[in-house]
Amino acid sequence: MVARLTHARLYGTEGPYEHRSPEDIMAELSGIRGKYRHQDENFLFEEHGQELQFVAFHQGKDALIDASLTLILPNHSSFYVARTLPRRIVNGRFVARTPGEIAQYPAVTLKDDAVQISCAIGYIQAGEPVEVFGTPLRMCVGADLSGRRFGIRYVLHAQNLRASAQGQLKLRFQ
Repeated sequence: MVARLTHARLYGTEGPYEHRSPEDIMAELSGIRGKYRHQDENFLFEEHGQELQFVAFHQGKDALIDASLTLILPNHSSFYVARTLPRRIVNGRFVARTPGEIAQYPAVTLKDDAVQISCAIGYIQAGEPVEVFGTPLRMCVGADLSGRRFGIRYVLHAQNLRASAQGQLKLRFQ
């Protein structure tokens, strides 16, 4: 009786009451994230997100051949990075990106304590700035991070480097 009254209060009397077992409700809850995934990604990364691009500038004499970059950022509950490009809305429907667009987005791996971002850059001419990502990284930052800084570890590999270039960058949220 209490469940029916609660249902009537929340959904009105027009919607019929359906008795469901706790197992059915838990199964529905576990699938809810997948059911609304495209809407969530659109909200985070298209409506409220930022695009992040890095530029590599090689100061040596010879070009770097077959260069690739790996970035490692800390994971935080108010920091979201898109693992893939979110689908775009066309005529009210979510449509997949083209294979070319998908291939240009960096590889993102989410771990409990870190976000790892990897991409192939290719040829880096000495003295010429090169955009690192073919398609900028999509991210969304919550208000909790305002004024804070994230340390970003990077490793740059290239076929003709004796050792990988490693270092740390700072990302400041405003």
